[in-house]
Amino acid sequence: MLGAEFRYKSTVTTAAVLAVILVVQVYASAAEPNAQSVNSPPDLATLIQNITNAQIANRMHIKPYSVVREYKVFEAGAERPRTQVVARVSFLPPDQKSYEIDRSTGGMGGTVIRHILDHEVDAARDPRELIVSGDNYKFEYLGEGMLDGQPCHKLRISSKHDRKELLNGTIWVDKANYRILRMEGEPAKSPSFWVKDVHIVLEFRDVAGMWLQNATHATAHVRFGGEYNVTSQDLNYDVGSAVAANSRLNHHHRRALIAADVQALR
Repeated sequence: MLGAEFRYKSTVTTAAVLAVILVVQVYASAAEPNAQSVNSPPDLATLIQNITNAQIANRMHIKPYSVVREYKVFEAGAERPRTQVVARVSFLPPDQKSYEIDRSTGGMGGTVIRHILDHEVDAARDPRELIVSGDNYKFEYLGEGMLDGQPCHKLRISSKHDRKELLNGTIWVDKANYRILRMEGEPAKSPSFWVKDVHIVLEFRDVAGMWLQNATHATAHVRFGGEYNVTSQDLNYDVGSAVAANSRLNHHHRRALIAADVQALR
């Protein structure tokens, strides 16, 4: 028969093991909700509101600026651009944008670039039409990822309006500050009868405390013309009050350039 001392030691050992198991279970159950919250997606409504607020806050910090931007137009498969245009774009808050062409190789590509710039000027007059918010888009959360080493939320966006200014595609949003790092997709409405489809990539970065679009890549299939690639890259920024003084002058100068082009076509 087992002695009383052995039975006592066995009971103590069993109790100790059970105590350890209970402690482990308590800590595991306490940690489990945290583990689920890490892996579960964020509340979509809150995320959309944070993205919207980040854009509104950025608008409040926009200063007068001008940027020298280079455009290139490539035919499909070509290594050298068919057209090169260098333009200076000026912005005077809250909604005045203008441009002037510094250099251009001309041709149809030059006309396309002017249309792009005209559209940018028109869109600046009402930024509400372009903001990525619940008023303009439906959202679907796609998960988390990395973009250029930056942790991001990735969302699919679908335009609520049939407008060429809005995209159907994907956005990458900085997890830290909810700024949009990249947009990619197709216009909700075709920009022209002559363009069968367009795929657009927009990239953004910080410029003197302002979050601005600084690069574009578009691939367009043109009816009876084949495929073309259009790229833009911001080369140099001038931020400050001097830009504000020149902005209205640039606007009048641009109108004079357009009038001269019209006369030349007659």
